[in-house]
Amino acid sequence: MPAADIPDPEAFPETGAYADKLAFLLEYARLAPSLLNSQPWQFSLRDHTLGVLPDLERWQPVTDPERRELYLSLGCALENLLTAAEYFRLGFHVAFGDSERGDETFARVQFVEGATINQVRDPGLFHAIVRRRTCRRPFLPKLIPHEELLQLRNARLETDLALRFLANLEQKRRLAELVAAADRRLFANPDYRRELAGGIRRGMWRLPGPLTPLAVLAVRHLNPGPRLARRERQLLMSAPVLAVLASRNDTPVDWIRTGQLFQRLALTATKLGLAIQPMNRLLQVRSHRHELASMLPDNRLRPHVLLRLGHVDGGDRPTPRDPLSRHRV
Repeated sequence: MPAADIPDPEAFPETGAYADKLAFLLEYARLAPSLLNSQPWQFSLRDHTLGVLPDLERWQPVTDPERRELYLSLGCALENLLTAAEYFRLGFHVAFGDSERGDETFARVQFVEGATINQVRDPGLFHAIVRRRTCRRPFLPKLIPHEELLQLRNARLETDLALRFLANLEQKRRLAELVAAADRRLFANPDYRRELAGGIRRGMWRLPGPLTPLAVLAVRHLNPGPRLARRERQLLMSAPVLAVLASRNDTPVDWIRTGQLFQRLALTATKLGLAIQPMNRLLQVRSHRHELASMLPDNRLRPHVLLRLGHVDGGDRPTPRDPLSRHRV
Protein backbone atom coordinates (compact mmCIF):
# COMPACT_ATOMS: atom_id res chain seq x y z
CA MET A 1 0.00 0.00 0.00
CA PRO A 2 1.50 3.36 -0.96
CA ALA A 3 2.60 5.51 1.97
CA ALA A 4 0.06 8.11 0.87
CA ASP A 5 -2.72 5.59 1.62
CA ILE A 6 -1.64 5.19 5.24
CA PRO A 7 -3.16 7.79 7.57
CA ASP A 8 -0.83 9.74 9.84
CA PRO A 9 -2.21 9.96 13.40
CA GLU A 10 -0.32 13.22 13.83
CA ALA A 11 -2.64 14.69 11.18
CA PHE A 12 -5.73 14.19 13.38
CA PRO A 13 -7.54 17.57 13.45
CA GLU A 14 -7.48 17.93 17.22
CA THR A 15 -8.59 21.57 17.10
CA GLY A 16 -10.61 21.28 13.90
CA ALA A 17 -14.34 20.90 13.30
CA TYR A 18 -15.94 17.85 14.87
CA ALA A 19 -17.09 16.62 11.45
CA ASP A 20 -13.47 16.66 10.28
CA LYS A 21 -12.48 14.52 13.26
CA LEU A 22 -15.12 11.95 12.40
CA ALA A 23 -14.14 11.94 8.73
CA PHE A 24 -10.55 11.28 9.79
CA LEU A 25 -11.66 8.06 11.54
CA LEU A 26 -12.90 6.71 8.21
CA GLU A 27 -9.33 6.63 6.90
CA TYR A 28 -8.76 3.81 9.38
CA ALA A 29 -12.11 2.12 8.77
CA ARG A 30 -11.32 1.64 5.06
CA LEU A 31 -8.13 -0.33 5.89
CA ALA A 32 -10.23 -3.28 7.09
CA PRO A 33 -10.01 -6.68 5.36
CA SER A 34 -12.88 -7.93 3.21
CA LEU A 35 -13.90 -10.88 1.05
CA LEU A 36 -11.68 -10.84 -2.07
CA ASN A 37 -10.74 -7.25 -1.17
CA SER A 38 -14.21 -6.24 -2.36
CA GLN A 39 -14.38 -3.42 0.25
CA PRO A 40 -18.20 -3.70 0.34
CA TRP A 41 -18.87 -0.75 2.63
CA GLN A 42 -20.24 2.72 2.40
CA PHE A 43 -19.82 5.46 5.00
CA SER A 44 -22.26 8.24 5.74
CA LEU A 45 -21.62 11.26 7.94
CA ARG A 46 -24.63 13.21 9.15
CA ASP A 47 -24.18 15.69 12.00
CA HIS A 48 -22.46 13.66 14.75
CA THR A 49 -23.42 10.26 13.37
CA LEU A 50 -21.32 7.92 11.22
CA GLY A 51 -23.05 5.10 9.38
CA VAL A 52 -21.37 1.92 8.15
CA LEU A 53 -23.58 0.50 5.41
CA PRO A 54 -23.34 -2.35 2.88
CA ASP A 55 -22.47 -1.52 -0.70
CA LEU A 56 -24.49 -4.13 -2.57
CA GLU A 57 -22.79 -3.26 -5.86
CA ARG A 58 -19.71 -4.97 -4.37
CA TRP A 59 -21.61 -7.99 -3.06
CA GLN A 60 -20.42 -11.38 -4.39
CA PRO A 61 -23.74 -13.29 -4.72
CA VAL A 62 -22.31 -16.59 -5.93
CA THR A 63 -19.55 -16.71 -3.33
CA ASP A 64 -21.64 -15.19 -0.55
CA PRO A 65 -25.34 -15.80 -1.29
CA GLU A 66 -26.51 -15.00 2.26
CA ARG A 67 -24.34 -11.84 2.45
CA ARG A 68 -22.73 -13.29 5.58
CA GLU A 69 -19.19 -12.42 4.56
CA LEU A 70 -20.29 -9.00 3.32
CA TYR A 71 -21.53 -8.23 6.83
CA LEU A 72 -18.42 -9.76 8.42
CA SER A 73 -16.45 -7.26 6.32
CA LEU A 74 -18.64 -4.41 7.58
CA GLY A 75 -17.86 -5.53 11.13
CA CYS A 76 -14.13 -5.33 10.42
CA ALA A 77 -14.51 -1.75 9.15
CA LEU A 78 -16.66 -0.86 12.16
CA GLU A 79 -14.07 -2.25 14.58
CA ASN A 80 -11.29 -0.20 12.98
CA LEU A 81 -13.52 2.86 13.28
CA LEU A 82 -14.22 2.28 16.98
CA THR A 83 -10.59 1.44 17.77
CA ALA A 84 -9.54 4.76 16.22
CA ALA A 85 -12.34 6.63 18.02
CA GLU A 86 -11.19 5.34 21.40
CA TYR A 87 -7.57 6.19 20.60
CA PHE A 88 -8.48 9.79 19.76
CA ARG A 89 -10.70 9.99 22.87
CA LEU A 90 -14.04 10.43 21.10
CA GLY A 91 -17.10 9.18 22.97
CA PHE A 92 -19.69 7.17 21.06
CA HIS A 93 -22.68 4.85 21.18
CA VAL A 94 -23.24 2.03 18.66
CA ALA A 95 -26.60 0.81 17.39
CA PHE A 96 -27.68 -1.48 14.58
CA GLY A 97 -30.68 -0.98 12.33
CA ASP A 98 -32.29 -1.78 9.01
CA SER A 99 -32.67 0.46 6.01
CA GLU A 100 -36.04 1.87 5.06
CA ARG A 101 -36.43 -1.01 2.62
CA GLY A 102 -35.79 -3.41 5.49
CA ASP A 103 -33.33 -5.60 3.58
CA GLU A 104 -30.02 -3.98 4.51
CA THR A 105 -28.59 -3.95 8.01
CA PHE A 106 -26.12 -1.25 9.02
CA ALA A 107 -24.27 0.12 12.05
CA ARG A 108 -24.87 3.62 13.36
CA VAL A 109 -22.20 5.25 15.53
CA GLN A 110 -23.47 8.29 17.42
CA PHE A 111 -20.70 10.54 18.73
CA VAL A 112 -21.18 12.80 21.72
CA GLU A 113 -18.87 15.77 22.21
CA GLY A 114 -17.37 15.84 25.70
CA ALA A 115 -18.71 12.39 26.60
CA THR A 116 -16.73 10.22 29.02
CA ILE A 117 -14.61 7.75 27.09
CA ASN A 118 -15.23 4.10 27.85
CA GLN A 119 -11.81 2.67 26.94
CA VAL A 120 -12.59 -1.04 26.48
CA ARG A 121 -10.04 -1.73 23.73
CA ASP A 122 -6.30 -2.06 24.15
CA PRO A 123 -4.88 1.30 22.93
CA GLY A 124 -1.99 -0.61 21.34
CA LEU A 125 -4.40 -2.07 18.79
CA PHE A 126 -4.74 1.31 17.10
CA HIS A 127 -1.18 1.22 15.76
CA ALA A 128 -1.75 -2.35 14.53
CA ILE A 129 -4.45 -1.16 12.10
CA VAL A 130 -1.93 0.01 9.49
CA ARG A 131 0.37 -3.01 10.04
CA ARG A 132 -2.23 -5.79 9.89
CA ARG A 133 -1.85 -8.10 6.90
CA THR A 134 -3.47 -11.30 5.70
CA CYS A 135 -0.77 -13.98 5.55
CA ARG A 136 -0.90 -16.50 2.70
CA ARG A 137 2.38 -18.31 3.46
CA PRO A 138 3.14 -21.44 5.48
CA PHE A 139 3.92 -20.80 9.14
CA LEU A 140 7.18 -21.57 10.88
CA PRO A 141 7.31 -24.68 13.11
CA LYS A 142 7.00 -22.56 16.24
CA LEU A 143 4.39 -22.78 18.98
CA ILE A 144 2.38 -19.81 20.23
CA PRO A 145 3.17 -19.21 23.94
CA HIS A 146 0.32 -19.73 26.40
CA GLU A 147 0.51 -16.09 27.53
CA GLU A 148 -0.09 -14.92 23.96
CA LEU A 149 -3.02 -17.30 23.55
CA LEU A 150 -4.52 -15.74 26.69
CA GLN A 151 -4.14 -12.27 25.16
CA LEU A 152 -5.85 -13.50 22.00
CA ARG A 153 -8.63 -15.05 24.04
CA ASN A 154 -9.08 -11.77 25.92
CA ALA A 155 -9.71 -9.97 22.62
CA ARG A 156 -13.28 -11.26 22.90
CA LEU A 157 -15.35 -8.52 24.50
CA GLU A 158 -18.70 -9.95 23.38
CA THR A 159 -20.07 -12.41 25.94
CA ASP A 160 -22.57 -13.86 23.46
CA LEU A 161 -19.97 -14.69 20.80
CA ALA A 162 -17.62 -17.67 20.94
CA LEU A 163 -13.90 -17.87 20.25
CA ARG A 164 -12.63 -21.46 20.19
CA PHE A 165 -9.03 -22.54 19.62
CA LEU A 166 -8.36 -25.87 17.91
CA ALA A 167 -4.91 -27.45 18.15
CA ASN A 168 -5.77 -31.15 18.17
CA LEU A 169 -3.94 -32.90 15.33
CA GLU A 170 -6.93 -34.98 14.28
CA GLN A 171 -9.14 -31.91 14.16
CA LYS A 172 -6.57 -30.10 12.04
CA ARG A 173 -6.32 -33.01 9.62
CA ARG A 174 -10.10 -33.17 9.26
CA LEU A 175 -10.34 -29.42 8.69
CA ALA A 176 -7.50 -29.57 6.15
CA GLU A 177 -9.48 -32.14 4.18
CA LEU A 178 -12.63 -30.02 4.38
CA VAL A 179 -10.76 -26.92 3.20
CA ALA A 180 -9.27 -28.85 0.27
CA ALA A 181 -12.65 -30.34 -0.64
CA ALA A 182 -14.24 -26.87 -0.55
CA ASP A 183 -11.58 -25.52 -2.93
CA ARG A 184 -12.18 -28.32 -5.41
CA ARG A 185 -15.95 -27.97 -5.21
CA LEU A 186 -16.14 -24.17 -5.46
CA PHE A 187 -13.66 -23.79 -8.32
CA ALA A 188 -15.38 -26.52 -10.28
CA ASN A 189 -18.36 -24.15 -10.51
CA PRO A 190 -18.05 -21.93 -13.63
CA ASP A 191 -20.26 -19.27 -12.02
CA TYR A 192 -17.91 -19.06 -9.05
CA ARG A 193 -14.90 -18.62 -11.32
CA ARG A 194 -16.78 -16.10 -13.46
CA GLU A 195 -17.57 -13.99 -10.40
CA LEU A 196 -13.97 -14.17 -9.22
CA ALA A 197 -12.75 -13.16 -12.69
CA GLY A 198 -15.13 -10.21 -12.62
CA GLY A 199 -13.61 -9.05 -9.36
CA ILE A 200 -10.12 -9.25 -10.84
CA ARG A 201 -11.26 -7.24 -13.87
CA ARG A 202 -12.69 -4.53 -11.58
CA GLY A 203 -9.33 -4.25 -9.89
CA MET A 204 -10.01 -5.94 -6.56
CA TRP A 205 -6.56 -7.51 -6.49
CA ARG A 206 -4.72 -4.55 -8.07
CA LEU A 207 -2.62 -6.70 -10.38
CA PRO A 208 -0.13 -4.94 -12.69
CA GLY A 209 -1.96 -3.85 -15.85
CA PRO A 210 -0.60 -6.49 -18.28
CA LEU A 211 -1.40 -9.32 -15.84
CA THR A 212 -5.06 -8.45 -15.30
CA PRO A 213 -6.50 -9.80 -18.61
CA LEU A 214 -4.33 -12.91 -18.32
CA ALA A 215 -5.53 -13.56 -14.76
CA VAL A 216 -9.15 -13.03 -15.82
CA LEU A 217 -8.82 -15.57 -18.64
CA ALA A 218 -6.98 -18.09 -16.45
CA VAL A 219 -9.51 -17.96 -13.62
CA ARG A 220 -12.53 -17.99 -15.90
CA HIS A 221 -11.48 -20.83 -18.21
CA LEU A 222 -9.14 -22.95 -16.08
CA ASN A 223 -9.91 -24.72 -12.85
CA PRO A 224 -7.22 -24.00 -10.22
CA GLY A 225 -9.18 -25.92 -7.57
CA PRO A 226 -6.98 -29.04 -7.31
CA ARG A 227 -3.78 -26.97 -7.09
CA LEU A 228 -5.27 -24.56 -4.55
CA ALA A 229 -6.61 -27.49 -2.54
CA ARG A 230 -3.11 -28.87 -2.10
CA ARG A 231 -1.75 -25.48 -1.10
CA GLU A 232 -4.58 -24.69 1.33
CA ARG A 233 -4.14 -28.07 3.00
CA GLN A 234 -0.45 -27.31 3.48
CA LEU A 235 -1.18 -23.84 4.86
CA LEU A 236 -3.71 -25.12 7.37
CA MET A 237 -1.50 -27.95 8.60
CA SER A 238 1.39 -25.52 9.13
CA ALA A 239 -0.64 -23.59 11.73
CA PRO A 240 0.13 -24.31 15.39
CA VAL A 241 -3.35 -23.01 16.28
CA LEU A 242 -6.65 -22.67 14.46
CA ALA A 243 -9.50 -20.55 15.75
CA VAL A 244 -13.23 -20.52 15.09
CA LEU A 245 -15.50 -17.52 15.68
CA ALA A 246 -19.15 -18.35 16.16
CA SER A 247 -22.46 -17.07 17.50
CA ARG A 248 -25.66 -18.65 18.74
CA ASN A 249 -27.81 -16.82 16.22
CA ASP A 250 -27.31 -16.30 12.50
CA THR A 251 -28.47 -12.79 11.63
CA PRO A 252 -26.73 -9.88 9.88
CA VAL A 253 -26.15 -8.21 13.25
CA ASP A 254 -24.45 -11.39 14.50
CA TRP A 255 -22.27 -11.36 11.40
CA ILE A 256 -21.29 -7.70 11.85
CA ARG A 257 -20.41 -8.26 15.50
CA THR A 258 -18.44 -11.39 14.64
CA GLY A 259 -16.55 -9.31 12.07
CA GLN A 260 -15.71 -6.89 14.88
CA LEU A 261 -14.34 -9.75 16.98
CA PHE A 262 -12.33 -11.10 14.05
CA GLN A 263 -10.73 -7.71 13.40
CA ARG A 264 -9.92 -7.22 17.10
CA LEU A 265 -8.33 -10.66 17.12
CA ALA A 266 -6.35 -9.82 13.96
CA LEU A 267 -5.12 -6.55 15.48
CA THR A 268 -4.15 -8.34 18.69
CA ALA A 269 -2.24 -10.96 16.68
CA THR A 270 -0.47 -8.17 14.76
CA LYS A 271 0.51 -6.45 18.01
CA LEU A 272 1.96 -9.76 19.28
CA GLY A 273 3.95 -10.31 16.09
CA LEU A 274 1.73 -13.17 14.92
CA ALA A 275 0.44 -13.77 11.40
CA ILE A 276 -3.20 -14.55 10.68
CA GLN A 277 -5.30 -15.79 7.77
CA PRO A 278 -9.04 -16.48 7.52
CA MET A 279 -9.78 -19.68 5.59
CA ASN A 280 -13.42 -19.13 4.87
CA ARG A 281 -13.93 -21.08 1.66
CA LEU A 282 -14.73 -24.04 3.90
CA LEU A 283 -17.62 -22.01 5.34
CA GLN A 284 -18.91 -21.20 1.85
CA VAL A 285 -20.00 -24.84 1.51
CA ARG A 286 -23.05 -25.34 3.72
CA SER A 287 -22.40 -29.01 4.56
CA HIS A 288 -18.79 -28.22 5.54
CA ARG A 289 -19.98 -25.39 7.76
CA HIS A 290 -22.29 -27.81 9.56
CA GLU A 291 -19.44 -30.26 10.02
CA LEU A 292 -17.25 -27.53 11.50
CA ALA A 293 -20.10 -26.71 13.91
CA SER A 294 -20.19 -30.35 14.99
CA MET A 295 -16.51 -30.12 15.98
CA LEU A 296 -17.16 -27.34 18.51
CA PRO A 297 -17.84 -28.15 22.18
CA ASP A 298 -21.31 -26.63 21.79
CA ASN A 299 -22.63 -27.77 18.42
CA ARG A 300 -25.49 -25.26 18.64
CA LEU A 301 -23.02 -22.52 17.73
CA ARG A 302 -23.03 -21.12 14.20
CA PRO A 303 -19.44 -20.78 12.93
CA HIS A 304 -18.69 -17.71 10.82
CA VAL A 305 -14.89 -17.56 10.59
CA LEU A 306 -12.14 -20.18 10.51
CA LEU A 307 -8.64 -18.78 10.78
CA ARG A 308 -5.08 -19.91 11.29
CA LEU A 309 -2.49 -18.27 13.53
CA GLY A 310 1.28 -18.65 13.61
CA HIS A 311 4.68 -17.13 12.95
CA VAL A 312 6.38 -16.17 9.67
CA ASP A 313 9.67 -14.56 8.75
CA GLY A 314 9.27 -11.03 7.42
CA GLY A 315 6.10 -9.21 6.51
CA ASP A 316 3.46 -9.55 3.82
CA ARG A 317 2.60 -6.99 1.19
CA PRO A 318 -0.48 -4.88 1.93
CA THR A 319 -3.47 -5.03 -0.39
CA PRO A 320 -4.30 -1.62 -1.90
CA ARG A 321 -7.49 0.14 -0.86
CA ASP A 322 -9.82 2.38 -2.79
CA PRO A 323 -9.73 6.07 -1.87
CA LEU A 324 -12.20 7.09 0.79
CA SER A 325 -14.11 9.22 -1.71
CA ARG A 326 -15.41 6.03 -3.36
CA HIS A 327 -17.05 4.92 -0.13
CA ARG A 328 -18.67 8.15 1.07
CA VAL A 329 -22.40 8.59 0.57
